[in-house]
Amino acid sequence: MPPKSPSFINVDELLPQVTVEQVAAFYGVNLPELRRVGDEIRCRCFLNCGQSHETGERAMAINATDPAKIWRCHHYGCGRGGNLISLCDYLKPGPHMDGRPRGERFKAIAADLRAMVEGTVPGALASAGSPGPAASSAPAAANRERPTDPLPVVNVPLAQSDNERARGLVELDRKFVVETATMNPKAASYFRRRPYLTADACRAWRIGYLPRDGGGDRSGGTMRGKVVYPVLGMDGQVLTWFGRDPEYEDKHGQWLASGKQGAEPEKFHFVRGFRRGEELFGQHVFAAASDTAESAPVLAACRDTGLVVVEGPNDVIRLSTLNQMAVGLMSNTVTGTQAGRIAALARQHAGGRVALMLDCDAQGENGARQALWEIAQQGVDVRLAWSRAMHGGKYADRQPESLSFDDWAALRARLAQ
Repeated sequence: MPPKSPSFINVDELLPQVTVEQVAAFYGVNLPELRRVGDEIRCRCFLNCGQSHETGERAMAINATDPAKIWRCHHYGCGRGGNLISLCDYLKPGPHMDGRPRGERFKAIAADLRAMVEGTVPGALASAGSPGPAASSAPAAANRERPTDPLPVVNVPLAQSDNERARGLVELDRKFVVETATMNPKAASYFRRRPYLTADACRAWRIGYLPRDGGGDRSGGTMRGKVVYPVLGMDGQVLTWFGRDPEYEDKHGQWLASGKQGAEPEKFHFVRGFRRGEELFGQHVFAAASDTAESAPVLAACRDTGLVVVEGPNDVIRLSTLNQMAVGLMSNTVTGTQAGRIAALARQHAGGRVALMLDCDAQGENGARQALWEIAQQGVDVRLAWSRAMHGGKYADRQPESLSFDDWAALRARLAQ
């Protein structure tokens, strides 16, 4: 075997010695809050993937125990992934190569990895003023301590907030408009296209349109001009409000027609600081359910089908009008916290069974694959309610909120088998 060149760098030997935290620090990137769940590091995506639909800590998952640190972004429409070398390519200054560095780019990344292990700065980076922390007395990777697990995240009910303005939003729904005759045209169109969102259903679920004037006193902040939904805790208290832009379809169509110039229009808006990955939309309904005559039919349906898990709030509400209890992820991926809560609800109300019914499109199916794995690890039985290929392709590209009574009757019969 010929001798190796003095400049040869064995990347395979370096990868197990380098952490994701080191890579980010070396390239001067501030990481979001990291959360360790088993062998994974989970965090909000920090690659500026251009998607506005955050999915909580589960947005990016990194296998911390794998020597190559295999990772994947689970943001809507992104799906980028790779290993630690790919991550270096995305984070290293200069034009990246879509996570597949070659030639001089690969050689430069290999030199960076060696510098991270040795605690030095490559000559080219040092002369260029690299932000790499190796210029300081950073210890080698083998001597670095693993970061400690952060304390569990808890969403505090608005009524218990330290912020006086937040406490004043507990009954924001008193200002909602639920009659289409008194809404602006765009908002009214949003509700008319969803006939199950009747005025009574809106009041029951505490949703409605918040006028741009905040109901006369400019209250509601960033929720003004949106269709607003609450996230209620298991005890029924309001944890937050989030808004859906009734003009999203028009804005998104214009964005696509422009060649995706500028930022992608925001479909749902969540208040900064709220951790949606810690909650499930509709969870309070299960907490309030009891073996009364009123609850008996829906509880029986849940036991027949398994706990139905969907993406959005409208999916949950539509299924409720079909006498089916469900919970929504408020995303197309599931977090570890949500998976644990889904499993607990399934054991309590659905015989330990879960039926995944994310949107029947490519993104929903990608999310369902991840959710199958995540929830199954909780020790419950998980299966798909539908996919683009199942049921003869009848439900391809549909969402649960579009189901008719006959549609759901057929799906429910299959799930009950």
